[in-house]
Amino acid sequence: MNLHQQPVARIQLKKYFVFSLIEHNRISGHCQLCNQDYKDKVGIFSNFIKHLKRKHLPEYERTFNKQDEGLLEEEIIEGDGRPTTELSTNKFKQTRINLAIAKHLIIRCNFPLNLVENHAFRDFIKDCNVKWTPISAKHLKHNTIAPFKEKVNTIIHDALSAVDHVTLTVDGWTDRKCRSFLGVTCHFINFKMEPESYLIDFVRLKSPHTGENILQTTESILDRFQIKEKVYKVVTDNAASMIKAYKFGLAVDDEINDNSRETQLLSKTNA
Repeated sequence: MNLHQQPVARIQLKKYFVFSLIEHNRISGHCQLCNQDYKDKVGIFSNFIKHLKRKHLPEYERTFNKQDEGLLEEEIIEGDGRPTTELSTNKFKQTRINLAIAKHLIIRCNFPLNLVENHAFRDFIKDCNVKWTPISAKHLKHNTIAPFKEKVNTIIHDALSAVDHVTLTVDGWTDRKCRSFLGVTCHFINFKMEPESYLIDFVRLKSPHTGENILQTTESILDRFQIKEKVYKVVTDNAASMIKAYKFGLAVDDEINDNSRETQLLSKTNA
């Protein structure tokens, strides 16, 4: 097998690990940088990548592009002295294709989940790989996209834990099928004095659009990210339910003091 035909993860990780096949369909990797041994399932490289990222960050950053972290899982087996892969197996190809659909088409291109149930789309994938087994939108959501969502939530949670104050924007609307939704975005200035924004949740509102229900839903989201006491301002439209929901609460204690300082500065400026 030519070098350019080998999986990306295998090529990159072999710079730092010596892999060997062990029992129960597992592989062992010996880190040549710190002489530590790690194990993982055949075809799964997350333990080795995590070790490289946590213990040898400079080497990790030189080796991997962050955008490709989620797809750095290739099959590697050290058998009779020749490196081989299980890339040709139907199950592995199926997983790779489903990951690519989720990451590039659903997440990056914002295509709907039911794209995978479209007959023309299925015919297209079949032309690319005749052994691909069609999946449902439900399967894509719960089995393929869920790990991406969990990873993003962890990134957002870590970012929000590092700041003291945040501002929210909250908006609710109804689609053509009369289903109601609530979106909450979070905004703050990071330690580099750069603005950051995150969509922290997008939820279905099945209860009436009362101010109390909107407030309870928002507080539930804030509690999950542990930022309820960090909220400085809440920006909404002028709907009566929104005004009622955020008329009280969801503000840090020093808001009044900040307003007082602003008033003093304005007074000095106008003097």
